[in-house]
Amino acid sequence: MALLLAMAALARRSHRTYELVVAHVNHHLRPEADEEAQQVRDAADRLGIESVVDDIQPSEAKGNLAAAARSMRYAALAEVVQAKRAEVLVTAHHGTDQLETLLLALMRGAGLDGLAGLAWRAPRWGVEIIRPMLDQTHGDCVELCERCGWSWAEDASNQDERKRRNAVRAQLLPLLLQLAPDLDRRIHRTADLMRDAAELVSRQAASAFGVDSAGAFDRARLAAVGELIVGAGLRDAAAALGSGRDELTAEVVRPVVEAIMQTSVRRPRRFDWPGGVVVDVRSRTVRLTGADNR
Repeated sequence: MALLLAMAALARRSHRTYELVVAHVNHHLRPEADEEAQQVRDAADRLGIESVVDDIQPSEAKGNLAAAARSMRYAALAEVVQAKRAEVLVTAHHGTDQLETLLLALMRGAGLDGLAGLAWRAPRWGVEIIRPMLDQTHGDCVELCERCGWSWAEDASNQDERKRRNAVRAQLLPLLLQLAPDLDRRIHRTADLMRDAAELVSRQAASAFGVDSAGAFDRARLAAVGELIVGAGLRDAAAALGSGRDELTAEVVRPVVEAIMQTSVRRPRRFDWPGGVVVDVRSRTVRLTGADNR
């Protein structure tokens, strides 16, 4: 709601350059989901803005429920963007979300991409996504709503501390913010630096790997460029073949990087990665194969 209020105020400027469409995705995962969808409609009507509510059923998907819900949610939002011929999709992620995201990335041993957190602007799912509130905190958003006379609504599922993100939010964040007040307002600076580093390493990895049509890489060439670049290149290659980036943790990638660097060991070694990707380290080549290519 805070993003909606801010965007609505900006759109009413005399020199405004955009029109708004409010998009909400109903996941049908909680009893209050329909009520929340109606609240979004009512809020949009109150502001005189067109609204679209799309329904998805991630509970029917196989595999990880959260991943399925995220994928289906953004696919639905991308359809709204295309149907309305919108230029961008603006989401309400804020600095506290960014801090949680980076903490979770640290906990799972993520690489540079994971530690870059949420980007201010990035193309995903065929649309341009903008997150303008990454330098604002959860408290800022609540205060904005209250100042405008709007009630702040918390997702009831956030109280379930069996989910790691919720546990981090309830147990770890209060301590961190006590030790470092406004950390969630400043964490975007660290994420920005990590993203710059990730992009630099990714460019170097793309240059070093030089994949051919068979998906094979020259092992000696990789061993010469260093572990950081090799790890990044392997993640990029595996993600293109179907591995989820969140699953390509340091524990998964490091053994393969070490095997590549051990040039004195010539025997073939095979590593099974998430998403059905197989990495074969041979005497002269490193080959990644996706499940669809075997």
